[in-house]
Amino acid sequence: MLDDQLKEQIKKKFSKELKGDVKLILFGKDDECTFCLEYMELVEELAGLSDLLSAEHHPISSAEAKEHRIELAPTLLIYSLEHKTGAAFCGPPGNHFFPVLLEDIVDASRGGPTLSKDLIEKAKAIDFSVRLRVFVSQSCPYCPPAVKVAHDFSLLNPKIHSEMIDGALFPQLRQQYRVMGVPKTIINDKIAVSGAQPAGEVLSQILRLKEL
Repeated sequence: MLDDQLKEQIKKKFSKELKGDVKLILFGKDDECTFCLEYMELVEELAGLSDLLSAEHHPISSAEAKEHRIELAPTLLIYSLEHKTGAAFCGPPGNHFFPVLLEDIVDASRGGPTLSKDLIEKAKAIDFSVRLRVFVSQSCPYCPPAVKVAHDFSLLNPKIHSEMIDGALFPQLRQQYRVMGVPKTIINDKIAVSGAQPAGEVLSQILRLKEL
């Protein structure tokens, strides 16, 4: 799926920036899964670009899906073996989201993203379960930053689970959360954040959960 020139660019990036082992885990439906074959091909190609990367495939009904809090298929989980943290893409990370995928792999390998010391400390100190659902469309240029913010937090703290959700692939979920525009981030089904907000604002909304 990736042309030779792009593969070489990514290989050089991974060689320079990856530090620890990362597992790319694809969860598909138990029966026929739209996009799953193409998705797995992409995952295996990426995993083949570094000895620090590995690829797995599991059905959505598996124990592995339950362990990682995965409920939708197809979902790709970027998982740090050392830090037990991850970031999920519910739907293929195409168009604007591919750079986010690459940066997530690097950040998972490093043990976290590059954020301010204050934000990192506050995110790591969260001691309750958090789920961030970021609804997006593949054509939205403002959505990748919102996804990256959510993913940054879950790559810092295993109690935080974040996932990009392609609204076109999961229309029932989009309707359930009344998503009229994207990006829209749903926090523990209680707080909705519209637009691409900075990390500090999203963290403030997460911390509001203690008051609800």
